Amino acid sequence: MQLAKRRIRSAGRTSGSVEITLPVEMQALEGIECNIVLRDGTKPEIIVQPDLSVAQGLFIELWRMLRVGLGAVGDVGEFSLSDFNVGLFPPRYWHDRPPLAYEDALNTQSYFSRDVPSERVQRSAALQRLIAFLAIDAAHRLGLAGRLAVAFGDAAGYLVTGIDGGHGSEFEQVAALDAFDQGDSLMAGQIASLSIDSEWQAARDGLKRVYDLFVQWQENLSEYQAAKERWWRQSVRVEAGTTISTVEAYLKHGTFE
Repeated sequence: MQLAKRRIRSAGRTSGSVEITLPVEMQALEGIECNIVLRDGTKPEIIVQPDLSVAQGLFIELWRMLRVGLGAVGDVGEFSLSDFNVGLFPPRYWHDRPPLAYEDALNTQSYFSRDVPSERVQRSAALQRLIAFLAIDAAHRLGLAGRLAVAFGDAAGYLVTGIDGGHGSEFEQVAALDAFDQGDSLMAGQIASLSIDSEWQAARDGLKRVYDLFVQWQENLSEYQAAKERWWRQSVRVEAGTTISTVEAYLKHGTFE
């Protein structure tokens, strides 16, 4: 990936060293230790290799939290970086394996190092992406597939952060919140048992109810699609001034009618 061109310049006449200014896209790497590698030859290359172990450590920690939270469903096993397409920046599109971005992890870690309030970290887009894509892989391991595995990841990210992942999973996100809280009037992004400061042990029963809902949908795809279409139609009427909560009606009475 060609980001930009920069000149090597002196760091100061008496310093004996030189420096290069990296593009603004690399801002997330500020403070990260880097190895400098020289590949000599007819076309010499100077390679900057950042030490991203701190980011990988956050991947592992968030996976551990998910593993605890989903424990009532089953054991998702150990984190494996090979399950993901890993890159420096979040991709706009992805296929096959869910992506993980080092930039998201580094930005999240920087919040902690700067003593940013946990509420702000909790509601960050970076954390939403990390939770969602990790949860997609966990969903695959537990038996969900295709679009429903993606929607489950979106729902998990929404429950933790309150942020919509932008993958067209609004119906699944709202239904997941209702399944999780069982009428306790919880708000996505403000669920104590899914806080990044907690162990997620207390979230097990709620997450199992969410997972069971997705399994029900997977076993009855035609009913799931019909319910989703009815919800979208009803949502249009809600936006036009209707105040009926169709998801609540579905969960209470098993119907959107």
